[in-house]
Amino acid sequence: MKAQRWTVDRWTVDYEDGREPVTVPHAWRQDMDVQDEGPVTYRVKLNLPPEPAHLLFHGVSYAAEVSVDGALRVSHRGIWDEFEVPLDDLAGHQVEVEVRVVKNGGKTYPVGSVASGFIPYVHSTFGGIFREVELILERASQPRAWNPSSRHRVEGQTIFLEDRLFYPRGLLHWGWYPELGHPNPPEETIRREVRNAKRLGFNLVKFCLWLPPHRYLEILRQEDMEAWIELPIWMPAADSACLVQIQGEVEAIVRQYRHHDNVLAWSIGCELGRSVSPAVRERLCRMVKNLTHAPLVGDSSGGAEMYGGDLREFGDFYDYHPYCDLPLYASVLDGLALGPRTSKPVVLGEFNDVDVHRDLGKVHDEMPFWASTMSELNHKGVRWLHELPSLVSSSRFVSDSLANMALVASSVRKAAFVRKTVQENVRARGDISGYVVTGWRDTPISSAGIFDDWGQARFSEREMATWNGEDCLFLIPSRRPPWVSGGNRPGLVDPLNVFAGPQCWRVGMHSERGGPAGLLWRIVSGDGLVLAEGGSELSSLEPCVPREIGEIFWEDARPGDYTLQVEAGGARNSWPVTVVAPLDPGFLADWGLSDCRGAFGDLLLTGGRNRLEVGAPSVLTGSGIAFLLDEGTLAAPFWSEAAFEFADEAFWSEVPFAERWSLLLPVCGDRVIDGEWLLSFLPKGATAQVLMNRIDTRTYREASALTRIELPDGGVWLFTTLRPFGGLGSQPPSFIANPAGVLLLSSLVSRVGSGSGAAGLAASPETVTA
Repeated sequence: MKAQRWTVDRWTVDYEDGREPVTVPHAWRQDMDVQDEGPVTYRVKLNLPPEPAHLLFHGVSYAAEVSVDGALRVSHRGIWDEFEVPLDDLAGHQVEVEVRVVKNGGKTYPVGSVASGFIPYVHSTFGGIFREVELILERASQPRAWNPSSRHRVEGQTIFLEDRLFYPRGLLHWGWYPELGHPNPPEETIRREVRNAKRLGFNLVKFCLWLPPHRYLEILRQEDMEAWIELPIWMPAADSACLVQIQGEVEAIVRQYRHHDNVLAWSIGCELGRSVSPAVRERLCRMVKNLTHAPLVGDSSGGAEMYGGDLREFGDFYDYHPYCDLPLYASVLDGLALGPRTSKPVVLGEFNDVDVHRDLGKVHDEMPFWASTMSELNHKGVRWLHELPSLVSSSRFVSDSLANMALVASSVRKAAFVRKTVQENVRARGDISGYVVTGWRDTPISSAGIFDDWGQARFSEREMATWNGEDCLFLIPSRRPPWVSGGNRPGLVDPLNVFAGPQCWRVGMHSERGGPAGLLWRIVSGDGLVLAEGGSELSSLEPCVPREIGEIFWEDARPGDYTLQVEAGGARNSWPVTVVAPLDPGFLADWGLSDCRGAFGDLLLTGGRNRLEVGAPSVLTGSGIAFLLDEGTLAAPFWSEAAFEFADEAFWSEVPFAERWSLLLPVCGDRVIDGEWLLSFLPKGATAQVLMNRIDTRTYREASALTRIELPDGGVWLFTTLRPFGGLGSQPPSFIANPAGVLLLSSLVSRVGSGSGAAGLAASPETVTA
C-alpha cells in the first residue's frame, strides 16, 4: 500500500529578529547579508495523525538541527541528500518542529570543507530549507526500489543505449537559478529547460557539481534525454577529516540517485588535480561503481593529464576538458586522441565555451543582486572573477546603447562561428565518443551560455542543427606540409580562403544512425547565383564513424566571396568561401622588409620608402606596418573571451576583415598591443587611433589588435598583432600559403599613406596624442 504524504510548506522563519511566514522550499537570499552563515530558525506546528509518521526533508543547506517540542531529534549535514525525522512516539499529538540551519561558506563550514560543489564559485552559497518537506504516514520509509539498469552498456569506445549506439550531445548545467536563490526549480521551469535544450539538439544534461531535484531526472526520462551526474567535489580542503565528511555526503547522494535509469555517467568530481590523492579517487570510483553498477563511472572530470597530479586514473572512460583558442583546437584534439591506450570511450566532459558581450545596459536597468556593488548582496566570496558590479556602474556600454547592442550582436555572431568550427572538428574525429558543451546559462562569472541571463537562446535551431544534430557534415582539411630547413613540417590548406583557380574540397560526415548518404553541393555567389553544383554516389556510413562522402571540384574560382552549400540525407551545412587573387609582388615594389624572424619566408623586399617590420621598429619614421610578436604586446586569446569593435568604416571597407570571422581565423594572433608601451614608444606629437579594439568579455579591459599612427611629419604606420604569415595552430604555415594573409597585407598596404582619416565610431576609444 502506498504511503500517504502531505506537503509541509507553511513555516515561519526567524533571522534572530522575529518570526515571518514563508513558504518552503525557501532560501533566505537577500534577507540576510550573503556572508552571514546563520543560524536561521524555521518553525512549523503540526497536528500529527494517530498512526506512526515521519518528516522527510528533501534538502536543507547546509547543517540542520531538527527539534520537536524543544527536544533535539536529528542533526544532519549535507546539502544534496534527503533525511528523515521519526515522529512515531508522538502520534496524534500537536507538535512544534524547529529547524536550526547554518549554511556552508562561513567560518563553521568553509566552502572547501564540505561537498559544496561549484555554486559558491558562481555567486555565493545559499542557506535554507530549499527543497520540499513531507509528512509521511508509515512507520519507516522504504528505500527506493533499485535494480541495476541495463539501458546502458559500453563496448570498447562505443556507448549503447537500449542496444542502440548512443552519441552524447550534452549541455553543462551549473544549477544557477538567481530568480530562486537555490537550485530547486519548479516543474514548469524544468520542462521548459529540457524542451529548449532538446530543441537545440542536445540529448543529455550534465549536472556539474550539483544535484538536481529528482523530478528533473524524471522529466528528462519522459523527454528521452539522459543525464550525467558529476558529484559536488571541487577544490576540497586537504584536511583528512573534511575529506571523510565529503565522502560520507557523496555516498548518501549516490544511494539516493542511483535508481534513475537515465543516468548514463557518473563522475566523482571535477578537475581535482592534486587536491585529492589517487587513493581517495580510487576509493570513490569503486564506491560509485559498486553502488550503481553503471558502465560509465569517471574519475575526476577533466582528467589528471589535463589538470595535474598523479597520472593514475580509475574510471571507465577518458574525460577531457579542452579549453583553448580556436586555431589550436584541432591540434589539441589530436593530442588527446586515443592512440594505443586501452580502448575506452573518450568524452569531452566540458569544452567549447565562448564568452560574449552581455547586455550591460539591460543589466544596469534591472540591477539584479548578482550585479550589485553592495557587498551584503554580492560579496566576492570565493569567486576569482568579480568585475561585473563595477562594470555595470561604469562601463561605457551602459550609457551608449548603440555600441552596447552592436557589440552584443557582433559577439554572438562570432560565438556562433566558434561553436560551429570547433564542433565540426570534434565530429570529424572518430576517437571522440561524445561531448558536453559549456554551458547552459550565463552566470556572474561567465557569459558563455547557450542561453543568456534571461533564459533566451543565443542561437537558432537552424544554426545549432549544423553541428549539434544526429548528423554533421564537415570539410576535411587538405594537407600541404612545407619544406623548411631540410625537411617537411606540418601544414594545412585553409579551406575557407583560397587562391583563384581550380579548387577541391573533400566533405566528410558523422552520422549517429549511419546508413546511405549521397552528397549534393553548390557554389553560390553573393547575389544568390549558383555558379557550380554537383553530387556524388551514395556512401554507406557506419554509425558514429566519420568518413569522406564526396569530393567537390570547382574548375574556375575567381576572386570574390561565395557560399559553399552541402547536403547529405537530412543534414545540411554551409561555409563562406573567399577567393583571393594570387600574390602580385609588384604591389610591394615601394616597400622594404625587416624580418629577422623569417615570418614572411622567402618574401624579399630590398628597398622602398615604406617599411614592413616583423616586431617593433627600431625607429619610427616614414610610413610602414609593424607586425608585433613579443615586444610591446600582452597575451590575450582572440576567440574565447573577447569581442571586437572595428572603428573607421572607410578603413574596413578597403580592408574587408571587420566581423569576417572566417577571414580572421587564419590571420588572428594570441596577443594585443600593450597600450602603455605604445604611448612610451611614440614620438612627441604623434597620434594613435585604435582601429580594431579587443574587449575582454570577462574583465572588460580594452586593448588594440590594430592601431593607426600618424607621425608629425605626415608618415603613417599601422601596428598590429594580426598574423598574415599564419603559423598558429590550424593556420597556413607561411605567408605565401595563406590567402587570407595575402589579402590582409595587400589591403593594409593600400591604406598606409592613403590620406584617409580615422575618425572612428562613436563608441570607439578616442584618438590619443603622445
